[in-house]
Amino acid sequence: MSLIKLAHLFACTERGGVFVAEQEDGRLVSVDEVPSGLARGCVCPGCGRRMVAKKGKKQVHHFAHHASLDGRTCVSAGESALHKFAKKILDERREIYLPLMAVANGKDRLVVVQPRRLKFDRAVLETREGEIVPDVVLELQDRRLIVEFMVTHACSERKIEYIKKLDIGAIEIDLSQYRDRLLTDISDEILHSAPRVWVHHPRELDALAQLEEKARRRAEERSRLLETLRGAYRHRLPSDVPGEGEFEIAARLEGLGDVINLPVSGSGCIDVPVAEWQAAALLAIIGRKNPSFGTHIALAAVESLGWLNKTFRDLDKATAAELRRFDPNFALPVNAIERYLKHLESMYYIIPDIFGNWRITEKLRRKISNAKETRERPTRRLNDLRQLVARMLFELPSEETDSFNFDDWATTKPSISDHSAMEAINLDEHGWRAFRGRVSSLLDQVRLTPHKVEDIRGLPLEAELQRSWERRRQDELARERAEQVRLNEEALSRVTRLRNRAIGLLGLEATHWLNNVSGELDGRSPEEAAAEDDGPFSVAMRALEQRADAIWRQAEARRIKKEAVAKLYAAALTKYVTQDAADLWMRATHRGLGGQSPADFAIDETTCKICIDLLPEKRSRR
Repeated sequence: MSLIKLAHLFACTERGGVFVAEQEDGRLVSVDEVPSGLARGCVCPGCGRRMVAKKGKKQVHHFAHHASLDGRTCVSAGESALHKFAKKILDERREIYLPLMAVANGKDRLVVVQPRRLKFDRAVLETREGEIVPDVVLELQDRRLIVEFMVTHACSERKIEYIKKLDIGAIEIDLSQYRDRLLTDISDEILHSAPRVWVHHPRELDALAQLEEKARRRAEERSRLLETLRGAYRHRLPSDVPGEGEFEIAARLEGLGDVINLPVSGSGCIDVPVAEWQAAALLAIIGRKNPSFGTHIALAAVESLGWLNKTFRDLDKATAAELRRFDPNFALPVNAIERYLKHLESMYYIIPDIFGNWRITEKLRRKISNAKETRERPTRRLNDLRQLVARMLFELPSEETDSFNFDDWATTKPSISDHSAMEAINLDEHGWRAFRGRVSSLLDQVRLTPHKVEDIRGLPLEAELQRSWERRRQDELARERAEQVRLNEEALSRVTRLRNRAIGLLGLEATHWLNNVSGELDGRSPEEAAAEDDGPFSVAMRALEQRADAIWRQAEARRIKKEAVAKLYAAALTKYVTQDAADLWMRATHRGLGGQSPADFAIDETTCKICIDLLPEKRSRR
């Protein structure tokens, strides 16, 4: 055995021979250790048949089976030799190193077997277990452990399935890296140091079930917590109407009404209206002497007022992320504050600095400084509007404007959808300019486009509107008369052009075609269509061209058919003895022509050739 390497057990010659055999005493020997022939009683480690040592000069020295076994061949000699050798080592030492076995489920892990040396009672070689034959089975009292060896191939899936079905512990020892080592040198590797893994352990499924149960309980606890938090969270939306909170009122007086009451995720974690806490945060920022500030400044202002909901104040980020899966509007209080500041940044009221904080922009400062001017704006606008209306009415007869009172008019709404003057002076700049523009342009609209005036907005413009309508009606009548003259002239021109073209193309047929009703012209005659408009005129012209082209094509088709029939008749006369027979053939129907006669079928050169091919090959009397 001192000359046998692990690789020798799995090597073979081109003719199927092996390099290792077993002697009567069970010892493995190399072919180089025995004389040629049947000496020393060597047998196959796999099937037990006698082995012949073949040590000629032409082939590599090897063992071969002395006789066949029912026509079968032995394919497990090397594996059987390894199993017997391993069983011998295990029987002598009666211990083996078991690797760690642990199962995992997500982040949870449970050790099923700690790495250790196992003492056992005995080793059994290739004892059939159900439908498989394990390499070696170790027995300890009433327990068994299957030991598999991997040199060229790992344990098959089929074998693993049977092992699991038997529910017997099994390990696989990887000896592939020791192929060039002598068998006598790998005993410790087999017992202890060679790589090995668990193929199956009876407690593996129980361990997995424990981990699954642990994960299930944790998930249930987590689910209950999340359900409680979900039930506690009530998202706050910006209010549709201004609130009465102290900070909101103060912010609006500073002209910051459009900088608060902004929608942000996480607003439900703060126990006051959106506009109120945003106003408190904004005023805290504006009131600082240091122009640079961070999120914590705004958060501290809100927290100092006791507005942060205790349920969500100290929530961890992972739980917050899970809540956000159920409610996209959820965010931690600090994130709600930060997103409000991001809104301000997007509106360019604050900007980030190089230190990761924010600074107030000149835009926000101007907004605050313009608050006073904004409060004074209504009075200025009302005086401007008073002067505008006075200039408009100055152009009208005094008897139509004497009873008009501006102050009464300013408080009256002209319609449900529009503002009164007193309401308009409090609008933003865009709304005010739109309102003023509507008033200032009203007199021009009454005079220039009275048909578009739907509301004279309570101003004394009724008489002026009636005068404008009368002027518009007279102008419209004059335009209609001029337009009718133009249309008549154009209709006459189109009819004349069509008539001249028809005479040139159709000749004597022109008059009939011009006055005949056509389906292409929706039941009108070409002259009627031409008189109507340019579109029908174009259709009539195309119809004329098509009619002329059709006449030409019909004439051309008649000419070609005439030539084809003449040519066919000439050919028929060459194939029939009498002219009557040829005439009869020309008139008779033919199945090859779809039931038509040659005289009818022949319309061109191609159909003529088809008919000629149907003539008899020899002259015929009929």
